[in-house]
Amino acid sequence: MHDIATYTDIVYSRPPQRALRLDLRVPQAERRPPLIMHIPVGGLRCCDRAWTPWWLTDEGFAMASIETRVSPEVTAPAIVHDCKAAVRWLRANAERYGYAPDAIGVWGHSAGGLLASFLATSGDIAEVEGDGGHPGVSSRVQAACDQCGAPHDFSWFARPEIKSRFPGVVGNLRAYLGGLVEEKPELARQMSPQTYVSRNCPPVLLIHGENDDVVPVEETINFHQALTAVGVDSTLKILPGIGHGWDGALTHADIAAFFQRTLRP
Repeated sequence: MHDIATYTDIVYSRPPQRALRLDLRVPQAERRPPLIMHIPVGGLRCCDRAWTPWWLTDEGFAMASIETRVSPEVTAPAIVHDCKAAVRWLRANAERYGYAPDAIGVWGHSAGGLLASFLATSGDIAEVEGDGGHPGVSSRVQAACDQCGAPHDFSWFARPEIKSRFPGVVGNLRAYLGGLVEEKPELARQMSPQTYVSRNCPPVLLIHGENDDVVPVEETINFHQALTAVGVDSTLKILPGIGHGWDGALTHADIAAFFQRTLRP
């Protein structure tokens, strides 16, 4: 176990609705360790830092867990703006708290995974940056782990057969976008991680249960193929016989090895 400095309820952004906070844990054994930002968002409707799996601190990584606004409190692109603001705050305050500003990874499950992939592909694209603080500081991340994070291409959920198979995702996207995907095609394009795929994206680890009946594994496969087609370092791990959730210990080794490889090259 590492000696860990713990900071709670740090305000990182002040949008009109309320102040947004994050928790931060920084192992002290290493000078300026890499940092992993966890996004504890579910269904784009709830966010609870109590869900944060802090075990990566035992691997020597600093970790942050962020609070975001959620649906129906706000609609897109507000949640994305919050995530971007959090990355900028973490980068701007790296020296103060003692972690590396140029080795920031992001990690989430389900909607949190979707947002992690969005951060990975969208880099410093101005149209989705928002104004949540620290303008001019980069919101780029250096690695992303996305567990069951579909949809990466929102247009998939305008297809009748997909809508009938995955009504929960359709409802979540409707609340997030303020309308159905087919009613908000430009906003749906803007909020889709796949829109911004380029060879400049950082390494990505995609983990998905083979039997996921909440979000479609085939859509994550398509996203992986889009990433690899342009030369992105994308790793896809499909878990046989597994649904939308699993015992976290099942994938600890994969996640730790991925962040060790990509943030400590």
